Amino acid sequence: MSKGLRLSARRWLVIGTALTALLLFLFFPGTAEAHAVLLRSDPAQDALLRAAPTQVRLWFSEDLNPALSTAAVVNSHNQRVDKGDAHVSSSDPRELDLGLKANLPPDVYVVVWRSVSNVDGHVLRGSFLFTVVEPNGTVPQLNANAPPPGQDLLGGGNTSSLYTGQIDAVGLFNLIAVTLSELGAIFWVGAQLWRFFVLEAVPAGTNGENAEAGAIVEAMPLRFTRRFSVPTLLVLLLANLGVLVGQALFLSNGQWSSALAPSLLLSMIRGSRFGTFWLARELVIMLALALALYQLLARQRSAVREGVSAWLNLLLGLALFGAMTLSSHAAAVSSNVFLFSVLIDWLHLLGSAFWIGGMFYIATCYLPLLERQTAPIRAQSLTTVLPYYSPWAIAGVVLLTITGPFSAAFHLTEPAELITTAYGRALLIKIVLVAALLLTSAFHVLFLRPRLKKEYRKYTYCLERLEQGLVSPATLPLATAAESPADEDLQKRWTRQLKLREKRLTRLTSRLTTVLRWEPVLGVGVLVCVGLMNIFAGTLTPITASTQPAPTASSTPAPKPLTTSATTSDGRFTVTLTISPNRFGTNTFTVKVSDRQTQRPMTQIGVALYLNMLDMDMGTEVLNLQPTADGSFSAHGDLTMSGDWLARIQIRTPDNKLHETQIKFFTPF
Repeated sequence: MSKGLRLSARRWLVIGTALTALLLFLFFPGTAEAHAVLLRSDPAQDALLRAAPTQVRLWFSEDLNPALSTAAVVNSHNQRVDKGDAHVSSSDPRELDLGLKANLPPDVYVVVWRSVSNVDGHVLRGSFLFTVVEPNGTVPQLNANAPPPGQDLLGGGNTSSLYTGQIDAVGLFNLIAVTLSELGAIFWVGAQLWRFFVLEAVPAGTNGENAEAGAIVEAMPLRFTRRFSVPTLLVLLLANLGVLVGQALFLSNGQWSSALAPSLLLSMIRGSRFGTFWLARELVIMLALALALYQLLARQRSAVREGVSAWLNLLLGLALFGAMTLSSHAAAVSSNVFLFSVLIDWLHLLGSAFWIGGMFYIATCYLPLLERQTAPIRAQSLTTVLPYYSPWAIAGVVLLTITGPFSAAFHLTEPAELITTAYGRALLIKIVLVAALLLTSAFHVLFLRPRLKKEYRKYTYCLERLEQGLVSPATLPLATAAESPADEDLQKRWTRQLKLREKRLTRLTSRLTTVLRWEPVLGVGVLVCVGLMNIFAGTLTPITASTQPAPTASSTPAPKPLTTSATTSDGRFTVTLTISPNRFGTNTFTVKVSDRQTQRPMTQIGVALYLNMLDMDMGTEVLNLQPTADGSFSAHGDLTMSGDWLARIQIRTPDNKLHETQIKFFTPF
């Protein structure tokens, strides 16, 4: 197959993948879960029991990691009453069971659970209450002045600061590991794409400046192999290990000695989809590292071996992106959209490699080779090579534009959250940085490069005139073969013009290379924002407007039911939430929904309520509200401690559309 046919096939391949991404984004949006959420339990949440149960059973939305998922039960005095035998059921990978001690007395009991998703390794914690009543029917109550039972029983981690956008040492470690992992993979794969889709398309020079420019093109892959391939893969290998250690730190509550214990790390890897594809990532990196060392140390480098090695590197890079996708949030979706979600995330990484990875390749492997050349050669190379990269950079931008909103849409429900949440602010900064990248790229593509190309043409015209003796006898005013003083004046004028053009080339190439060197810095900023979004995604709640002082026994007013209203983010419904008695413990949550235009109550709808504690990571409590006789929707739920809370109300209308609003409220003791 000819080189032209190969390049044409690659172009159509990328165009086809971009169109596929667009179709998938438009027609298969999907819904991501990304955590093993508690769906139901036995005893049920807030159950009032006449007799003490002998076991607790919990069912979750995803398969559980059996080695790390666990639960415990404490009484109102914070004493363990379970048998310590929490285990994933052998018949259902989504069921967690544990036994209770015999003959438990009447009391309030708190079930604390920790689920570790078998899909993506993410950790979720939560708790709920059930009560064993007295023989005479009296319902025991928790002591409102005592600390909440079960607090940090299974390790909570210091995540409360994440709600305000602050990161502790564990969060910083995770941010560095995730960022280096993304950056290393994008740079390394971007280098392979540059070799196949850009360098092979550049026509080779045969003489003069074209030969020197061709030598620069041939030297780029060699420079990457000698200086960057092995260090990049080593950093990538360690960064992926850091991703695993970062999750272990979260499980061990920030204790390094426990996080680095081989037993914990092995339990995170064994028997889970996350562990399987994490191992696949490390295996691909080690294979690529072995190949890079072979290329670096091999003395004889035949064209056939180089071609085979290049193809292997490209295939390993694409496989690495696949393993990263299958061990990320994209894999934690329902089975009917799994393929589409994974493919969209893979295309997002591919677009990042084409655009951001390509910019890193230019800054590290191309521009340093130009520094040793004269201004005309630099100009000739830049105006020749970069146009072959631009279509692929545009393809990368298109892929990122299409696939980028796919995951963000699962986290943000309204534009205001771009400001009120840490996740939203990180996303907003990322959007600003991407916009700056687009403007920078547009500046050098639409302004600097055309000017440089035009100036280079003028320079080559002057040079050709001088090399050809300026003018032929037929062009002289007097057709004579003898030289005249006019020839000397004309010679000087063209020489001055040539020097002027060369100065302009020097100035324009300097501006263009400066822009190309600074573009990757913006790319690093984008990837840091991606890491921040990864950290903040699990704590996506608005910041409290002000810190309310802790109430004291003398100043605490008697709890009163709370009633407040809000409008859904699309402006269609008015939602009224009533919490009674709005205090620590079990409460009744009532929601009334009315159409804003007609003011009529809405009854043929479904209503769900999601509760999150803003002052401490207590997990998410999900309430499916049931319709009542007066047209409202109601359910019982637990407020497990006093302080600031967030209620996210989700309304599903008969046309299967979701409408949401959020309400912040304060619960006293």
